[in-house]
Amino acid sequence: MNILFFSTNPEARLHILNEFSNNQLSVQNFSELNQLSSALEKEQTVQLVYHLGLRKNDENELASIQTKFKQKLKTLVLTNSPNSDQGVRLLNLNVRGYANTYISDDKLMMALSVIDQGEIWAGAALIQHLLINSRSSDEETTDKQSGGLSGHNNSIFHQLTIREQEIAQNILKGLQNKIIASDLHITERTVKAHLSTIFKKLGVRNRLELTLKLQQADRRTDS
Repeated sequence: MNILFFSTNPEARLHILNEFSNNQLSVQNFSELNQLSSALEKEQTVQLVYHLGLRKNDENELASIQTKFKQKLKTLVLTNSPNSDQGVRLLNLNVRGYANTYISDDKLMMALSVIDQGEIWAGAALIQHLLINSRSSDEETTDKQSGGLSGHNNSIFHQLTIREQEIAQNILKGLQNKIIASDLHITERTVKAHLSTIFKKLGVRNRLELTLKLQQADRRTDS
């Protein structure tokens, strides 16, 4: 895999480069944003491991990179102090992974593999945060009684069938396919088929992206 690594922090850079070396991975290493940008201009699809520091402008600089090169990047962000709010912001920037700087080398390699396959790497705390803050159970119950999703999300879900809306609502509750199938009196295979259709219609690839899309729609409506 073609890996570019960026960090302005000497300690973090040394630690992460040692982990790459331990796994016999060769990376291009950058500490200047303009050098990273120049390198990305010449690349096709790459994996970017970006160490996010604590300077006030660090996240904005990452946002500029993500915006400019989002079609070619599969980015894993590492930070010394991960938090759920920042994780959500970064995933909204199409960052594909978010983890602690001092993640173990085996998990770092696993994260890169998962991201390379087009999936998202995020900790359990971040996923739980997304689910808790998506929509309350009371709102979802009201939606079911009205035969669809609430007005907040109709703009992006109008293309879903009633059954697909029901499944989407259950995904937002954090329910697994087996439980959804039981609740809706359908097979687990049917749930999977509906999910594939939902993801395709809404332009998302997994449950986490579905949750993020709903949250974005809610924020736009509330603003």
